[in-house]
Amino acid sequence: MKNKRFTQMLIRNLILMAIPMAFILFAALITVSHMRKMDDAQVYDMDDANLAEEYYLTGKVNVLVRISGLQYSGFDYKVGDKIKGSYFYLYRGGKMNIFLLDNDMTERVKKAEEGSAFSVKFRIVKDELTTDHILSEYMETLGLNTDSKEDAVSVYVLDQLRFPKMWIVMLDVFYYILQGAIAILLLYLIVAFYRPQILKQARVLKRFGKVKSVVADLDYEMRNELLYQSDNIFVTESYLIVAYVSRIDVVYLDDVEYMSKHEETKRGGRKKTYRLTLSNVEKMYFEMFIDDEQTIDEVAYYIQGGDENEQDKSQAARERVYVDGRDDGHDKYDEDDEDSRGDVYDEDDDYADGRDEYDEDNLNMSEIDEDDYDE
Repeated sequence: MKNKRFTQMLIRNLILMAIPMAFILFAALITVSHMRKMDDAQVYDMDDANLAEEYYLTGKVNVLVRISGLQYSGFDYKVGDKIKGSYFYLYRGGKMNIFLLDNDMTERVKKAEEGSAFSVKFRIVKDELTTDHILSEYMETLGLNTDSKEDAVSVYVLDQLRFPKMWIVMLDVFYYILQGAIAILLLYLIVAFYRPQILKQARVLKRFGKVKSVVADLDYEMRNELLYQSDNIFVTESYLIVAYVSRIDVVYLDDVEYMSKHEETKRGGRKKTYRLTLSNVEKMYFEMFIDDEQTIDEVAYYIQGGDENEQDKSQAARERVYVDGRDDGHDKYDEDDEDSRGDVYDEDDDYADGRDEYDEDNLNMSEIDEDDYDE
């Protein structure tokens, strides 16, 4: 990675973009892990239905109970006209416990042979009205009197329908998905560190050729042929590179035929900014905004192929690179500046021909510049 400046920018952007993503994933994983440990998402083994009150008061409301010998109470649980489940009871040791089973378990219990047992997950629900009503129907059958009614039934119903099966499953799924996402992110970071050409910001370079070769070319030019640098803007012999965190814009300078600068006012009308536009007759279009006019002039100057050691170049020489939209714009060409980059100005007056072609393509750059650019 030493001296690979463009590659370093790709890796830096990757890390900067991965940090908030990793933070979100880890925060979500910690949250889901905490929720999975809460009593509402835990299932506890309960050996005896008479312990329902103790479990309920300690917050252990989701329980796994092995049931056998249940009797159908004759009451069903309905939603509208549809039966969702049925109530069963178990009377042992002078105490009645009420169970609400779903339709599938109801059928299995009714058809089961005597002595059969089932492991069922319930949610403990306090429901005095239901338990008292069912008990009152069996007072005579169970040989109970009014005085013993209060202690004859548990007010805690073991409700299979209210067991949060979907919630617990979703927490488990989210937990493993987040773990997988973090693993994939870390793997992607490792692979991208050694093969930065797989990054999305690098893959857009395929319009210039094979991505790996273009990245190598950019590394070489930024190391050996860098003409100008100002913050996130770089101009090399062949490229303009503007680096942001979310993207890196790369312009191949040989594609540039027209360049214009426009002074604009930011929203609110209190501050000026400058827009540099690069284009050609094939509709290649690139814009960048810079608040400092000197910086945008320097960028334009070096895009045109200026020598960074020639500090005595005049402002007029820099301004020659701009297409100002006037009919005599091509007359600004200086015959002594034949080494300038691109086809903006050449001996065959390509600029004038190019401008006509631009107009024919309904991309009348001259009309845009005449309205917006004021030297």
